[in-house]
Amino acid sequence: MDAENGLNEALLLSALEMAQKSGAVYAEVRGLVGLQSEVRIKNGLINKMQLKEEAGWGINVRVGAGWGFASSAALNEQNVRAIVAQALQLAAASNKVQPPAQAEYYGPPSTVSGEYQSAVQVDPFRVPPQEQLEMLYSAEANLRQASRVKISESHLMAFRTRKFFANTAGAVQRQLITECGGGLSAIALEGAQSYQRTYGRFGNFGQGGYEFLLGLQLEDLALQIGQEAHELVATEAVPSGPTTVIIGSNLAALMVHETCGHPTELDRVLGSENAFAGGSFLRPEMRGQFYYGSSAVNLTADATIPGALGTFGWDDEGTPAQRVPLVEKGLFVNYLSSRDTAAAIGLPGSGGAARASNWSRLPIVRMTNVSLEPGEGSLESLIADVDDGLYLETPSSWSLDDKRMNFHFSAEICREIKNGQLGKFYKGASFQGRTPIFWGNCLRVAGPEEWKVWGFLNCAKGEPLQSAHVAHGASPALLKDVTVQREG
Repeated sequence: MDAENGLNEALLLSALEMAQKSGAVYAEVRGLVGLQSEVRIKNGLINKMQLKEEAGWGINVRVGAGWGFASSAALNEQNVRAIVAQALQLAAASNKVQPPAQAEYYGPPSTVSGEYQSAVQVDPFRVPPQEQLEMLYSAEANLRQASRVKISESHLMAFRTRKFFANTAGAVQRQLITECGGGLSAIALEGAQSYQRTYGRFGNFGQGGYEFLLGLQLEDLALQIGQEAHELVATEAVPSGPTTVIIGSNLAALMVHETCGHPTELDRVLGSENAFAGGSFLRPEMRGQFYYGSSAVNLTADATIPGALGTFGWDDEGTPAQRVPLVEKGLFVNYLSSRDTAAAIGLPGSGGAARASNWSRLPIVRMTNVSLEPGEGSLESLIADVDDGLYLETPSSWSLDDKRMNFHFSAEICREIKNGQLGKFYKGASFQGRTPIFWGNCLRVAGPEEWKVWGFLNCAKGEPLQSAHVAHGASPALLKDVTVQREG
């Protein structure tokens, strides 16, 4: 296989035919070729210029009630025979220890065929390196316009992934996904104190070409980010105590990721994924009975949002992308699911959330675009409703227990709100709580004009570790009775 010339689809299809003739009652094959570039400027110098390629394929087969998966980076006739034989051997061995009823634990396979491709205006892999460097040099230099900024960095990344999926039920699917983004980091020093301000550490990535990166306007934003780092390192620490809080869109997006996205992954609930990332407090009997938040809280998993990192045509089991409500007016109603996990609790079908990090891994339940749906009004209207409170934005650190019930977050940006107006900066703001209590205290979510989709590159899950690209849409949210603590 060649990352530039694509996939040998005829050989991949021959693997399915070979598996069927050798006794498989079902088989699915996935091929992938990928290209990734990364450029970083740090303190006026090139810190990294990297181009990675990968290519490989895998086949998953069922014999009776047993499943077997095998994969390889090589794709030729001899290799196909060997990998198919290995998968069949594993499935036959698994069948010996599985009860016959296990065969019914998977929902019906996909029969849908088609093609999906990201909308791209400018291929990021054809932009001259010098043009990329000039933009990043300029952005990084702008960070250092603030005198207290001593460590500064700008970066960009681009990804192109070509996928092929086919199964013995007749599905043939082709996808070409292009993603791009970048960010900034400024560390300011004042005496023995240091403070980091970032842009894009969490969020500034999406599907599209180089035009997406240019749309971030990193050169202009660098002046703001540098100045904020300059001010924050020398400002006073946040006052501790319970208060009214507005969480900005970026912080809200990460909180959705950690306190809603992960606990609604159905494999975690069922215990088949309960190692690296832990389990979930959202047990199956709670569906349709448990209030995750207030009536202002609506959450969805939507793999059809144009240009988002969690968007695709089909997941890695061939299930079409779809929009799945998770929380409706505060009530927990559904999970992120795959074919087997959906069947295990009697759902009518997969939620289309089975994804693998690459060709050598089996798909597991992953987030798509899990979002806090917008409410009404502007950020300014939320601020105007607060007599005495805080505005928090951009996550700095976070931790959660293994059920995603208890959490602790800190924010880079904290500003006083007095009499409906934003005031001075504070530093070191953090808060902790319990997921349903926190979201139960949500009074309002701002409207669609404030809603933004943030793309996250490194959602970690599984052992061996799999890292996925996901996205989260959010508007700023107003919450009562949040106990803010002082860090450092």
